[in-house]
Amino acid sequence: MKADGALSSAEPAAAEGQLVRALRRRDIIGFLLNVMLGAGMLTAPAKVYGLVDGWGLLVLLASALAVLPVILCFAELGSRFSGTGGPYLYARAALPPWIAFASGWMLWVAQALGAATLSNLFVSYLAGYVPALGEGAGRILALGAVGLVCTGIVLVGIRQAAGASNLVIAVKLAFIALFLAAVLPFAQMDRLAPAAPPPAATPFIQAMLIFIFGYSGFERAALVAGEARDPRRDVPASLLFALALVTAVFALAFVACVGVLADPAANDRPFAEAGRTLYGPLGAAVVSAGALAVTLGTLLVIVVSMPRNLLALAEHGEVPALLARIHPRWRTPHVAIVVSSLVGFGAGMVSDLLSALTMSTAARLVVYILACVALIRLVGRAQAPPAAFRLPFARVAAVAAILSMAAVVAFGATKELPALAGVLAAGFVVMLATRAARRRTIPKGS
Repeated sequence: MKADGALSSAEPAAAEGQLVRALRRRDIIGFLLNVMLGAGMLTAPAKVYGLVDGWGLLVLLASALAVLPVILCFAELGSRFSGTGGPYLYARAALPPWIAFASGWMLWVAQALGAATLSNLFVSYLAGYVPALGEGAGRILALGAVGLVCTGIVLVGIRQAAGASNLVIAVKLAFIALFLAAVLPFAQMDRLAPAAPPPAATPFIQAMLIFIFGYSGFERAALVAGEARDPRRDVPASLLFALALVTAVFALAFVACVGVLADPAANDRPFAEAGRTLYGPLGAAVVSAGALAVTLGTLLVIVVSMPRNLLALAEHGEVPALLARIHPRWRTPHVAIVVSSLVGFGAGMVSDLLSALTMSTAARLVVYILACVALIRLVGRAQAPPAAFRLPFARVAAVAAILSMAAVVAFGATKELPALAGVLAAGFVVMLATRAARRRTIPKGS
């Protein structure tokens, strides 16, 4: 199955070498909630408070408003396509091939860095139980173990991955509800009042990046569209539902942590510290267990979606064809899964949480900008795939999204741009080498 094929919602059983369309709307929503209710929620209260003091809820509002037009653009784009690839697929339909490749490659890199961020966060919570896992060889072994578990689940099939995701999201939502019920009644609302003047533009936008990292998993609904039963209808509905729920959870989590902790910025694990403050060591242990489930669910979805990006690139001859192979029994892109996990969890072993987070977010913002440019070009084009969800004033929304994302990059992520340029240059080397190898293997005159 090609990544840009438009298929009906009533799919036959997958033939050998094809992906299987098994995901229902609730599975897509589960994937989205698993990835969006993750590191952004767990780290935001501490990181955002440290940057902007009590202005965090205003930062969250600004972040939600900045992301809203992007998600609306993705909702229309997702309703036009039913193949695997997401933003790369959109860019390929409307932009020059080299720009489309840049979009697909940067998103794959962003997801690898997301895996690095979350694996570090997972191990930091795990070290609360076993301190030896917090540094040195213990940390490396723990990162490798969680990588093996997630990769093993994803390798054996999309149904198994969706089942694991749905189980984890049920645990995750129960944990979030219990945490908020246990902590919010004790929150001192006066602590939410800003004690400092409004922050300057740079720290304000840097704080926005932390929330945007939490939202940024939404593109994964499109990345697995090639394995969804009715992607053109289910992807838009899932995106809008997830945005509303995640914004509410982010706000309540921020209120809970900042309202309870005397110094919210002093600890990288504000959820666990809030539990400790109110309920002692047992509270911290229980909250840490829930945080482990939150992080594991997000990691699982990244390991699902990351190789689908490589699969789409390989199907179009942009990276080695080996990465497009589908396992004859499991019907998963097994080579792309293994390569992606090696890169993502390997990056986790050599990076820290915050540096990987900011670089991952900056890479995603570039991808979002390119997707919105693609929508501008597709709207009104006679040959464009029809939209099942049509966004009123789509071009206006796309321009608003482009401007907001560009502003965030310009003010909050400039120091990451040279490194991202180097990563993109490496990608172009891979692309050119792949194309050259293909030309050598194609007989002349064919």
